[in-house]
Amino acid sequence: MRTRKNGTKTVTRALFLVLLSFILLLAFSPAFGIRFDVVLSGSMSPTIRTGDSVIVKSTSPDDLKAGDIIVFKSPLGNGLVCHRIVLVDRTDGLAFQTKGDGNEDPDPFMVRSDDVIGKVQVTIPAMGYVVQYLRGPFGILLLISLALATILIPEKEASEEKKPKENYDAKGGAKN
Repeated sequence: MRTRKNGTKTVTRALFLVLLSFILLLAFSPAFGIRFDVVLSGSMSPTIRTGDSVIVKSTSPDDLKAGDIIVFKSPLGNGLVCHRIVLVDRTDGLAFQTKGDGNEDPDPFMVRSDDVIGKVQVTIPAMGYVVQYLRGPFGILLLISLALATILIPEKEASEEKKPKENYDAKGGAKN
């Protein structure tokens, strides 16, 4: 029974440390020009699917080219969009024509260089679901529960075999 408690505590600690490391990574990565974003639509499917997480690195708009996948502020006011650059226009400043891989037509607007957040570096399949969960109230509750479990599950006690045994006689007294 004690081995099971010790194993449970080890697994709980490991899970807690993994989740805490992940949350700290999410919290401090913007300081290094890196973001973790969750893809909420299928417009980039099959390249990037709904529920995938993308790691986006701040990139100078001058370094972007056709074929790059970027995250940008939507000029339509719908938050952030993750689409592929299909055309770079330098005629009147720097702007990009974008298109979702799963869409038939390009976006009905040009993306200004000021609206570019960064270039997608890595896609992590289905990780967006985990990120969304951890950002919500149940994710926070899970972390608090794991922290409490780590503290409250008792450590493995000293083995009974190592304790000295005394011999007793039939009357209950100790033998020497």
